[in-house]
Amino acid sequence: MLKTFKRLEYLKNTYGSRVIFDTRLLRENDIFIGIKSDKKDGSDYYQAAISKKAKLLIINKKIDNENILFVKDTLNFIEKYVKFLIQSYKGKIIAVTGSVGKSTVKENLFHILNNNNYLTYRSFKNFNNLLGLRFSIMNMKLHTKFSIFELGINNKNEMKKLIDILNPHYSLITNIENSHIGNFKNFDELIRNKLQVFNSNRLIKGMINYHYDFKKIPSFILKKSNIVKINIKSIIHNSKKFKKFYKIKFKNNNKSFEINSERDGVYLEIAISSFLFLEMFIKKFKNKNFFYESAILEGRGLIKEGLFNSKKIKVFDHSYNASPYSLKRQILEFHHRKLRKKIFILGSMKELGDLTDSYHLEILNLVKSINLISVIFIGKEFYKFQKIFPNYKFFKDINSYISQSSMLIEYGQNMFVMGSNSNNLQKIIQNVS
Repeated sequence: MLKTFKRLEYLKNTYGSRVIFDTRLLRENDIFIGIKSDKKDGSDYYQAAISKKAKLLIINKKIDNENILFVKDTLNFIEKYVKFLIQSYKGKIIAVTGSVGKSTVKENLFHILNNNNYLTYRSFKNFNNLLGLRFSIMNMKLHTKFSIFELGINNKNEMKKLIDILNPHYSLITNIENSHIGNFKNFDELIRNKLQVFNSNRLIKGMINYHYDFKKIPSFILKKSNIVKINIKSIIHNSKKFKKFYKIKFKNNNKSFEINSERDGVYLEIAISSFLFLEMFIKKFKNKNFFYESAILEGRGLIKEGLFNSKKIKVFDHSYNASPYSLKRQILEFHHRKLRKKIFILGSMKELGDLTDSYHLEILNLVKSINLISVIFIGKEFYKFQKIFPNYKFFKDINSYISQSSMLIEYGQNMFVMGSNSNNLQKIIQNVS
């Protein structure tokens, strides 16, 4: 099997081959692995992979073709290949997790390191579960200095499985919020499971951004000298706008720092936390920029200008995801921006368990308390409270909203859109051309 693993690395290095599970995403010279699930067997799609000129197919079918490798169990093959890559990698592995913003932070760290001449690889988009991690590891570049992986969990002990596979050298928890509890019993259980990111047996350093009572964190974590605890909310900073960036000045542990950011608002905090994390193991930076515009993935804070019903409109796109913490922060930030004719389109939040009603009521009361006028709520979690808040527009789903959208946003010039991905709020942005 070692010979096969080396063959895969040769193809990746020579032809730029990617390891792909879905034949729809295949390009010429890619490596296709057919994954079997309860519903379908990816190996059944080998002919599509051949027609797209895949360089190598790894499937559970015996087909007479020199570009097809038969394995009895493709998942077992993947596990062994991933283990081979982690053991072969000579660089340092960074793990990033948290309740909010982990994809943006992961992307940002990647850009910071690359722009400081550290050849770096990062995991694909927000592929952060067990299969997503394995996919990203299989596509990693073994010659890089750093590799950054995003980790996400929805169940108890899931982080332990991810860490057992990745075994990172550095770990960062962007935050732990009392949201996205999902399958966890309570907030304390969520905390304990997030903290398993520090259980790597080769961890050099770690950092956690935590603004609640530190007593909730197990004492054995607090006592570890290689784990730095920060509260980004307590770090006082000020910023000044220049032509293409913001200059940030702040203090931490009685030390003064000055760094740059390409965006303001909550991104200034990401710049500071990214700097503090990297500063633990990289002492000198040639480039002082610590937040990059390109770190924001599609649907995350991007601004789109276009026409809606022949009228100019600017959309502030946060349609990809939302939690009680991030939604409150972004509502307040957009509220304080000096923009004319603002309209808020807010989608409901998912994976909140028994606290679903209280969190959605909290958002509704916030909107009311700061006297927002033009607000539209989408999703059944908000819709159930329409009678209590008669001054706002409520829709059960995105389709019922779109049928009336032409008259609803006629008066808006600056539109803020945010909610959980399953609300399909991106359809709103697509209507702006």
